[in-house]
Amino acid sequence: MDHMLGYYGILVMLLLSVLGMPMAYAMCGVASIGLCFTLGPVNAATQTMFVAWEQASNFSLMSIPLFIFMGSIAYHTGIVSDLFDANRKWIGFLPGGLAAAGVLAGAAFGAVTGSTAAASATMASTVIPELEKSGYDTELSAGSVAASGGLAAIIPPSVFCIIFAVLTDQGVGELFMAVLVPGLLVTALFALYCIIRCTINPAMGPKAPPATWAERFGCLHASVPVIAVFGIVIGGIYGGLATPTEAAALGVVGIIIIAACMRRLRRDTIVPAFREGAKLSASIFFLFIGGWLMARFLVTTGTTHHMVNTFVGFKMSYVTLILMMFVLFLILGCILESTSILILTMPFMYPITQAYGVDPVWFGVFVTLMMVLAGISPPVGLNVFVVRGICPHISVMQIYKGSFPFLCMLLIAITMICVWPDIAVWLPRSMSY
Repeated sequence: MDHMLGYYGILVMLLLSVLGMPMAYAMCGVASIGLCFTLGPVNAATQTMFVAWEQASNFSLMSIPLFIFMGSIAYHTGIVSDLFDANRKWIGFLPGGLAAAGVLAGAAFGAVTGSTAAASATMASTVIPELEKSGYDTELSAGSVAASGGLAAIIPPSVFCIIFAVLTDQGVGELFMAVLVPGLLVTALFALYCIIRCTINPAMGPKAPPATWAERFGCLHASVPVIAVFGIVIGGIYGGLATPTEAAALGVVGIIIIAACMRRLRRDTIVPAFREGAKLSASIFFLFIGGWLMARFLVTTGTTHHMVNTFVGFKMSYVTLILMMFVLFLILGCILESTSILILTMPFMYPITQAYGVDPVWFGVFVTLMMVLAGISPPVGLNVFVVRGICPHISVMQIYKGSFPFLCMLLIAITMICVWPDIAVWLPRSMSY
């Protein structure tokens, strides 16, 4: 019955998290104490130090702080503001056009950062003030920004894809390509919702004065930095010139050079970018250490093996398995933060899906979309609280209410990739030939 010790550990960890303890602390604490019971104090201490060193020196994980830093520089140098201004001039004349422009800017920003928290904070500080000045409905403004922040997870480069690849030993480049089409699909659904909703009720999103064609073409240069960095990163990976980590480093160098050429690289921009990137990266690495310790604990107790055998013994159909995973991630999304869910569940969930023959690349896309859903799911949606922190005059309930239609758009996208899996896998497969 050693496997029951693992199940008790999971329950204690979830209870501590619900009571307010940071997930990284809960995982590290429960796993370390559990390993003391199963391996003894000396071996438990050795395992803890080994896991911490192993994760801190993992070459694949080095791309995470680089992509986060890349996005921080793009924000502090005003590149994101330029993107929103360009989108506003092109589609701002439509009902809800400014909100849709914010969604498109969020997707474009996702091409230079993989962090949903950083994207949500950036878009909240850039887009919401403009929407409020234009008389947009508060719930629509806050909800569209909270949801579009999640696009950073499904527009490559994506931190969630990197984490999934490291946890499951998949190719990061293949996952980047797989998530691109679903990411564009979700972006289109978000933008169309804003336009259609404000067409039905124009008071929610008044039309902006149309820009002249000269103004529209004059602002196209704002897209050059994003296109250049995206080309460096993705082109470097698929051109065989660099690994994902090396491509991330090239992307950082590229965005620094671009910012310097734009004469925006100053001490007051580069220092905050370093500080914010370091803080967010440290929190992710701490979660990784806790997650791997928890995985070791579950393996030593036989809990992982018991879980896999139990699910395989059910002999569920493919559809039942997908529904079960959907419900599990939906429930966990209501009590845990997205990165914590991913790190906690993959050590046992991935082997179960492989036992049922689920395509690992498709599963990576499915999980990534579910993590975006968790980012705006009540009561602990991280993106919602990030927006609330930037805009304290907007209540959490208003942000959740405004996010709900976008949550429905995500459900539509997830349903579509379940019904038509080729949406997720056709691009990486076509590029492999």
